Amino acid sequence: MFSNKIYQEVFRSGPDAIIVVNSEGQVIMTNDRVKEVFGYEKGELKGQMIEVLVPGRFKQSHIHYRNSYHQEPVVRQMGSGRELLARRKDGSEFFVEISLSPVDVDNEKLVLAAIRDVTEKIMINQKLQHSLDTIEKKNKELEQFAYVASHDLQEPLHTIMSLVRLLSLEYKDRLDEHAKEYIRLMSQTSERMKALIKDLLDYSRVGQALNREEVDCDQLVDSVLNDMSALIRNSSAHIEVSKLPVLNTYATELRQLFQNLISNAIKFQKPGVRPQIEIKAVPEDNMWQFSVSDNGIGIAEEDQEKVFRIFTRLHSRKEYDGTGIGLAQCQKIVDALGGRIWVESKPGEGSTFYFTIPENKA
Repeated sequence: MFSNKIYQEVFRSGPDAIIVVNSEGQVIMTNDRVKEVFGYEKGELKGQMIEVLVPGRFKQSHIHYRNSYHQEPVVRQMGSGRELLARRKDGSEFFVEISLSPVDVDNEKLVLAAIRDVTEKIMINQKLQHSLDTIEKKNKELEQFAYVASHDLQEPLHTIMSLVRLLSLEYKDRLDEHAKEYIRLMSQTSERMKALIKDLLDYSRVGQALNREEVDCDQLVDSVLNDMSALIRNSSAHIEVSKLPVLNTYATELRQLFQNLISNAIKFQKPGVRPQIEIKAVPEDNMWQFSVSDNGIGIAEEDQEKVFRIFTRLHSRKEYDGTGIGLAQCQKIVDALGGRIWVESKPGEGSTFYFTIPENKA
């Protein structure tokens, strides 16, 4: 009598297994997809209690939830965002998402359940989460290693640099040109090692002690430029800064980010060309998008993702000095700030580094 009406409801939901139960929890009707999902032949579930599809350890609690639902039946999603298990005819268990919908047919209150097997999705998510946890653990281990190694290297390096200075001062009159060149190379190499250790320590410390505060980006950038005044003056760099926002963010990390990007914009300049740098910020979808543009040597398209990897160098030290850590540090800082960073550039035409920060108004 109500079969035509309920038939339309049952098959309206397409590929999901559809089961209709009455207020007592008995199965009234199922669609053909139930065989594929649960292993029951068509009509085999009719008259059985719905708990036959629930793992044994959950049956009593399911009866309680079912009775509560029938008292206030509403459309409800179950299993989305958490792991919900169902039981097949052969006793095996699998993950499901369920959509419950109350249906009134011939004055009888029924419930239509659309059930989807999401085992594959859950397993993929679990594997992905495991991979992410493993990566995070490895990253922390690497950061700890970088910190300890860098910290422990400082003392012997300091000793080496002191000895090199003593040699050059106390024995300079007894050394021939070859010995003086060797000392010069040792001193130069030690300075590079000192810079590398400092950058490694700075890199390992990013995100360890984040303190959110109100940051006037105009004042912060002005302070950065003051600290870099000698470099700016020596390079004759011209820097224009547009109006920047006030944000509730991490001042120390943001300061280091600007310092790295401005330093790179000055460093990677074409010979004989005055550096022209422009710093801007525009609002964009609950974020602020900052940009640092220069008129430098530019970056080839195939290298624009590589530059954010640690120890990546595109040029020899004779051309441009550096440790290959600065932009990797920028990437790590922006990740900690909750944004993203990228570069747009053409060789010989300069580069624009963009990064975003959540608005987070103070």
